[in-house]
Amino acid sequence: MEEIRDCIKLRGSLRLVLGDLDGNLIKEMLIDNTVVTTGRAWMLGQLQSVNHSTPQNVSYIGIGSGTVAPVTGDSALGNEVTRLAISAFSTTGLTANPPSWRAEVVFATSNANTTLGEAALFNSSAAGTMIARATFASFVKATSNTFAISYTISG
Repeated sequence: MEEIRDCIKLRGSLRLVLGDLDGNLIKEMLIDNTVVTTGRAWMLGQLQSVNHSTPQNVSYIGIGSGTVAPVTGDSALGNEVTRLAISAFSTTGLTANPPSWRAEVVFATSNANTTLGEAALFNSSAAGTMIARATFASFVKATSNTFAISYTISG
């Protein structure tokens, strides 16, 4: 009897957009990310009752000033600046092949005005489980800028 093996490989990507007060594009970056071990374990736990005693959703995007490349063993940002609740989700890609899920957030002119170099998905407003992490070429976000992140995870 031949053993059947199937595998779900999660991968992610980010679209980062720095804009000015008039909505003009200043900088756009497209980057891949690392779905970390704690995130993969948390997602698998959702398939069974392991994580259901404290139900949580992937609901926050955090940003920081760290620049060390992500590894699968990461469980926190290198130097977290702030987290915001995800403002929009797109699940229309769940019926595609491969399926995908997208979360979006916009850091307003009053948020995270410092040098930024990393972003991550979380299931909590503080601590919690980090699902995925990415680093990017650092830049300064000022009070005259907005910063939007569109974070896609696909299988």
